[in-house]
Amino acid sequence: MLKFIIKSFLLFFVLGVVLCPLLFLFGAIDKNPAVGKPPGVSFDQVKRIKELVRRYTPDSMAVRQSLQVKISEQDLNLVAAYGVSQFIDKVAIFPRIRLSDPFIHITTTVQIPQTPLGEYINTACVLKIENGTPRVHSIRVGFFTLPGALITSALSYFGPVLLAPENYKLVLQNLDAVQSVAIRGQQLSFTYDWNPQILSRLHESRKTLLIAAEHQDRLILYTNALTKLCGTLKEDGIKTVSVVRVVRPLFKLALDQSNVSKDPVKENTALLQTLSLFCLRRGLNRFVTAEKAAKVIAPEYIGLTLWGRQDLVSHFFVSAGIAVSGGSRLSHFAGLYKEVDDSHGGSGFSFADLAADRAGVRLAELATGSAQKASAIQQKMAAAITEDQFMPRIDNLPEGIMALQFKKRYSDFDSKAYTLVEDEITQRINACLVYQ
Repeated sequence: MLKFIIKSFLLFFVLGVVLCPLLFLFGAIDKNPAVGKPPGVSFDQVKRIKELVRRYTPDSMAVRQSLQVKISEQDLNLVAAYGVSQFIDKVAIFPRIRLSDPFIHITTTVQIPQTPLGEYINTACVLKIENGTPRVHSIRVGFFTLPGALITSALSYFGPVLLAPENYKLVLQNLDAVQSVAIRGQQLSFTYDWNPQILSRLHESRKTLLIAAEHQDRLILYTNALTKLCGTLKEDGIKTVSVVRVVRPLFKLALDQSNVSKDPVKENTALLQTLSLFCLRRGLNRFVTAEKAAKVIAPEYIGLTLWGRQDLVSHFFVSAGIAVSGGSRLSHFAGLYKEVDDSHGGSGFSFADLAADRAGVRLAELATGSAQKASAIQQKMAAAITEDQFMPRIDNLPEGIMALQFKKRYSDFDSKAYTLVEDEITQRINACLVYQ
């Protein structure tokens, strides 16, 4: 009898281990999306996102202050849809937010590779506002619905396990900074207590959590190498030089380091991030621990140019740095965002700048696409003699286009006129020796 009970228990256990994931898959995967793919970003939508960012950015990042935020359901969906679609490369995610006092409904569709069961996973998270604070009411994945109390208990248990207790506490403190949440009509309003001290502590903990110690060492290595190169050029009386004079020895260094680390992708990632930070005139203090920051040599800056222009270097390597850090979609969007911003009273929309953005992204994609591609890029860039080997020509590309001129001439980003110029830029990038 005892043997029968034990065998039965083991059988049910094995069936449970095997069948539960299968049942979950059958219940979670759907043939139809709950949220459809949004259309391509428009000129006016990029402009609107820019306005929202400016409106809700603190006047002074270093001063504690309360920020009053009021954002419509339409703007929430705009930021969510294009934030996810532009910033996440590997997975197609389509969110939708609906406000219905006192609930916030967040529906999300994740597109997965085609299966016999379908190619979508639909989720629905419902937040309920109680006394000015949003609480998880329920989460649904496919046919399965989990109550908020269970989710909250699981997070409170696993949170300190997945994160260090101090980091978990900091995360909760930042979540608690969102206060007085309310829904009025189709508008969400809340107050955010901007506390730079807590944010700084969270950011410091993020360094060790998100940036591995060995990657911090790589950033320091390439930063110091770049500083020494600039110092040598300055000693020779050179104030401005073609960027090829700098990237060639740096990629040679990356090639040598890859022979030791056996990881050319990570070497290229650190190198492109270093060049991006150099163009932004930002040090490593925000990315390495205080102990490691003591190893960083004081920066030396000189003017680096592409086709005789320093602005193109910034576009190229900042886009490359964003691409290896956050994905090529984010980098494309950041470049587009900058050009739309310039079209409103700045230097104007520039297809030459956009060409530099796109070329930087192409370099980043190849430099981190695979170990084989990463090694090939290192060899090509280490042997580069002229900048046209990795930066396309910019002659006859329209520049200085103001917003009204842009809309009159190109209508929008999906217009035929705009696409023709983008296709020309793509052809020029493809003709560069490094990308062949």
